[in-house]
Amino acid sequence: MVIRFSRVSAAVLTTFALAMPLLQGCATSSQNDPRVVAAGMDKPFNDWLDTLVSQIKADPKYKRLPLDTTAQQEEFTVWLHNAYHHRITKQEFASWMDGQYPGHQYEVAFIIARLP
Repeated sequence: MVIRFSRVSAAVLTTFALAMPLLQGCATSSQNDPRVVAAGMDKPFNDWLDTLVSQIKADPKYKRLPLDTTAQQEEFTVWLHNAYHHRITKQEFASWMDGQYPGHQYEVAFIIARLP
């Protein structure tokens, strides 16, 4: 179980590391917050996130979100994971992002448009 979790964590960290210059976040070593762990182990979410990261890389207009601390990265991960699973609405996620990242309306709309 520990080895499997380590492999999953490594895969998640790799995905998130690729997104760092774009999403700037999501990669943490938090094993204390079960919501962050759940996001890291959620294969459909991570597959979707991989696609999102590819789309972000292909868009020259997309600017980096200022997720500079582990706490910010984890909070973003939890909110994104909740929005992906419809635990919160796209509008709630957009409102939260607008409050956290003013001046990033394009990036907010970009992510919202790609949520399932």
